[in-house]
Amino acid sequence: MRFPQLVSPRMPDFIGIGAMRSGTSWLRRNLNQHREIWMAEPKELHFFDRHFPDRKRRWLPPEREARVRYGESFASAPRGRIVGEFTPAYAVLEPEMIARVRNWMPEVKLLFIMRDPVERAWSHARKDFAKYWAKDGQSLQSASLQDLLPFFESPDVVKRGDYLACLRAWLEHFPMQQIWTGFMEDVAAGNEAAVLRSVFDFLGVDARLGIDEGEAKKVVNPRAPVAKPEGLVEHLRASLYLQNQELGELLGREVPWSHCN
Repeated sequence: MRFPQLVSPRMPDFIGIGAMRSGTSWLRRNLNQHREIWMAEPKELHFFDRHFPDRKRRWLPPEREARVRYGESFASAPRGRIVGEFTPAYAVLEPEMIARVRNWMPEVKLLFIMRDPVERAWSHARKDFAKYWAKDGQSLQSASLQDLLPFFESPDVVKRGDYLACLRAWLEHFPMQQIWTGFMEDVAAGNEAAVLRSVFDFLGVDARLGIDEGEAKKVVNPRAPVAKPEGLVEHLRASLYLQNQELGELLGREVPWSHCN
């Protein structure tokens, strides 16, 4: 540990805060390919949602020690690079932790990419249902709507799809000018380069140096399609689409899935 890092730990210039299962891996990979950007490893630090209480140097005051530990993730970044991390779980951080992020990094820029919340929830189920929720080895393919309801109605799944609440929580501490928002639907529609130019412009890096359209079109973490059980889409729309109008008003843009109402 270098002495300057103890005195003034390096903090990121931007943080990707979500949303989970909404193209964050695609966005992070393309950010990492830009020669003016340096991304922390591992892929998701989970510092503010999991590792903040960890201690390594108990001779330091807890808050200072936490800042030093977080700064270690960025200490090896080359000079002159824009530095960042991407942890989608940060979208649902508790208010006091968001306030801490603001206190530590008042100028940090935030990235929040969204996806039709029904499709996001289904992707979440494809990732986690069989592993954590299924009973007696049940597969997602064999699960009925009633089997899946406890998963989709769990607080963690509901919160991650409530983009309006996520953004409002962060906007309690950060101005909208410091938050980039985008939609996975724009990527899926073939507008990958436009989405990346928007992010690069927001971060203040040269978009001409960081867009490989062939790479941008590659799917990250592809999964085989699984048919949704009968009635699931209608059930999820009834609850997850309630935010559509207010979310669009907050963003100043109609959300891409509004036409599905």
